[in-house]
Amino acid sequence: MASLRYSIKSGTNKIYLLVSTGRKENGGFILRKSINQVIENPKNWNSKKQEIKISPQEPNAQKVNTYISEHRTQVLKGIQEIEKKEEGVLIQKNDVLEIIDSINGSVSKVREIKKFSFTSHLEDFIIAIKSGKIKKKSPKMPYEKNTIKSYVTLLGKIKQFESELYQLTQSNISLQFQEDFIEWHSDFENSYTDKILDKFCSFVDNYLIGRLLLKFPKYNPKMWSNQTHSESLKTYLTFPELHKLLNLDISSKPQEWHNVRDTYCFNAFTCGMRVNDLKKLTNDNIHTRLIRGEQRKVLIFTQNKTNEPVKTPIPEPALKIIDKHNGIPKIESEQKSNEILKKLSKMAGFTEYIYSKDSKKKQRKYELITNHSARRSYCTNAWEMGMDLLTIMANSGHKTPDILLNYIDRKLEKMVEKTYDSKYFKFVDNLDESLKMQAV
Repeated sequence: MASLRYSIKSGTNKIYLLVSTGRKENGGFILRKSINQVIENPKNWNSKKQEIKISPQEPNAQKVNTYISEHRTQVLKGIQEIEKKEEGVLIQKNDVLEIIDSINGSVSKVREIKKFSFTSHLEDFIIAIKSGKIKKKSPKMPYEKNTIKSYVTLLGKIKQFESELYQLTQSNISLQFQEDFIEWHSDFENSYTDKILDKFCSFVDNYLIGRLLLKFPKYNPKMWSNQTHSESLKTYLTFPELHKLLNLDISSKPQEWHNVRDTYCFNAFTCGMRVNDLKKLTNDNIHTRLIRGEQRKVLIFTQNKTNEPVKTPIPEPALKIIDKHNGIPKIESEQKSNEILKKLSKMAGFTEYIYSKDSKKKQRKYELITNHSARRSYCTNAWEMGMDLLTIMANSGHKTPDILLNYIDRKLEKMVEKTYDSKYFKFVDNLDESLKMQAV
C-alpha cells in the first residue's frame, strides 16, 4: 500500500504531497507533486499533523487543512479503486499522477478515459519515430523506413487481434497471449509471426518499460524470446474426442461451463468459423433450405475478416446444441472461456503429449485447447473425411489451399492421394467402363 505525506517544499511556501510505494528494485517509486495550496509562513507548518497551525498569521489555515484532509481521502480512494480493479498489477507513478490531477472529478471516470491502451501507446511511438523525436539508442540515428513500416504492421495486427479476440492489458501480456497470437496469426498467408512478435517485444522492452516505466507482471522477455522462435504446437480434437467432450458430465459445474463447451463443439461440428464471427451469430443466421429434396437448417452469415458469405448446413449434433440453449450458445470472455476449455479437456482425459516435429518441445493436449482450436478441429476433420479443399475454404474463410494446409499441418503433396481417391480420377482412369456404366 502506498504511503502519503504532506510537507512544505524547502525554500518555498508551496504544499507538496509525497507518495512512496516501496523500494525501486521491488517495483516501487517516490512521487512528489504540488497540491496547488500554499502556506503564508513555512514556520507555521505542523510536520507531525501534516497541516497548518491555526494562527492569525494563517487566515486560510482551516480551509487549507480541510482541503488536505479531503485530498488525502481522494488519493487513497483512487489508489484503492485501481488496486481493486487491476488486481495483481502494481500501482504506477502515472496512475497516482492521474489521481492527483483528477481530485476535483471522479477518479474512476478519469481512470477509464486514461486507462492503458497498447495501440494508443504504439500510435504515439510511431508518430515519435516518424518525426525523429525518438531515435535508435545505438547509434543515435533515425529509424529506417522499413523499421517504421514494421511497427505500422504490428499496430494493424494488434488492432485486428483486439477486435477479434480480447483487449491487451498490463496484466495479460504474457506467454498465454503469445500463444493466442501465434494461433490466431496462423490464419494469415506469409504470416511472418516471429518478426511481428520480435517487434512487439522490442516495443514493450524499449518504449513501454524502458521509456514509460510501465509494469507488466506476467511478461518475461527471456521466456518470450525462447517461445517466439520455437515451433508452435498445433492440435485439434478428433470426432471421438469431440463426442466425449460434448457428453462429459459437468452437471455440477456453472452454466458458463456448459456454454463454453457447447459453443466449442457447435463450431467444430459446423464450419470452424473465426471466434469473432461466432460471437456475432444470432438466431437470425439460422435459415431453412431445401437440400437434395430435404428441408434442412442452414447457417448463413458474412465473415467479418473477408466480407465473404458463408452458407453451410447445420449437422444434427449442432442442432441439438441449438435446441438445448434455445439458440446459438455464447461465450462471454475469450480468455476465461479458454481457461475453462483447458479444464474441460483435462477432465475429458486429453492428457497425451503433443510434440514438435523435432521433438524438442512438448505440451499436454488439454493445455493447447482454445476456442480457436475448434476451427482447426473442423478443418482437419473435414479434410480427413474427404471434403474438398474449396468447400472447406468456403466455410472456414481461408484464402488459399496453402494457408489451409499449413493451418491443419498437412502438405500439398497429400493432394496426390486425394486426387487418386476422388470419383473424378476413378471415372477417368477407367473411362471406357465408366461411360458404359453411365449409359446404363
